[in-house]
Parts: sequence; structure tokens; C-alpha cells
Amino acid sequence: MCKEIKVEPRLWGDDELREDGIFCRAFLRTMDPERAAAESGRRDGFSILKRRATRELLEEMRVSTANQIRKEDVIRRLAQLAFGRANDAVSFALHPEKAEPDAMDLSAVAEFKVTDKGVEVKLIDRLKALKLLYGLLGSDDESGAEELYRALEDAAGQLEGGWENG
Repeated sequence: MCKEIKVEPRLWGDDELREDGIFCRAFLRTMDPERAAAESGRRDGFSILKRRATRELLEEMRVSTANQIRKEDVIRRLAQLAFGRANDAVSFALHPEKAEPDAMDLSAVAEFKVTDKGVEVKLIDRLKALKLLYGLLGSDDESGAEELYRALEDAAGQLEGGWENG
């Protein structure tokens, strides 16, 4: 459940409060002030970040988000990274002129590099993701294995086509 963020209404008008909320959500998602400004219909994201009220709103959102992330979320995400498909990344590398990156799942990508020979794609290290997953699950006991299987089943259900098409 999301925590409602309270901001002193005397600081801003309703429109500005709404716009700052949009800016802050975009900034937390992208960590790019200029992109967040563009998404919120504003200019100069760096100036927006200088405002005390904006920084306070960002901090409240960060705290709220941090309190909502659970071990199960981390395990599920690691399972998705460890077992996810790289089809969109391959399509992007082979046909960059046709690619629509905003519509693609590029979560398996660790790095893109454009060279004179084309696009080089470095995928995440699945072995490292598996080792982290294994460590988080406390592999020494049976409950850790059960938790791993549950997380893997959840991840498989969320992946397009399940395990059969991977």
C-alpha cells in the first residue's frame, strides 16, 4: 500500500504541486533531471532540483519507496534478471533503426556501446545474479530452497510465455 505524501499546501498552488509530483516520480524512475523535466512539461530539471520544497518531496518519496521494498521483491527481481529473456536486446542490436527502446524490455542489458561496426550489447552476468539470489535465500536450509522455487515460479509467470519459450 502506498503511503500518502503530505506537502504543506501553502508552499505551492495545486498545479505546481501536481507538476512537482510528476517531476519527482519521473526523476526517481530515471535519475535524469532533464528527462524528468521534459516528462513533467517543465524546463531545466537542475533548477527544479535546487528548490527546497522539491528536495523535501523527493526525500519523502524515497523514504516511502524504501519502506515498501521487501526481500521478496529483491528475490523476484533477481530471479527475473537471472532467467529473463534477451530477445528485445538482440532485436535492438540487430536492427537499431527499427527499435523503439521505450517499448522494449532491456532489463537484461548491462551496457550498450555504439561503434563504427555497429551496436555492441553487453548483457548482465546471469551467474552473478544467480549467486546473489542463492546468497539471499540462505541456501543452507530447506526454507531457502522453497523460497527460491516460489520466487522462480513467480518470475516465470511474469515472463512472456513462461519457461517453455526461454
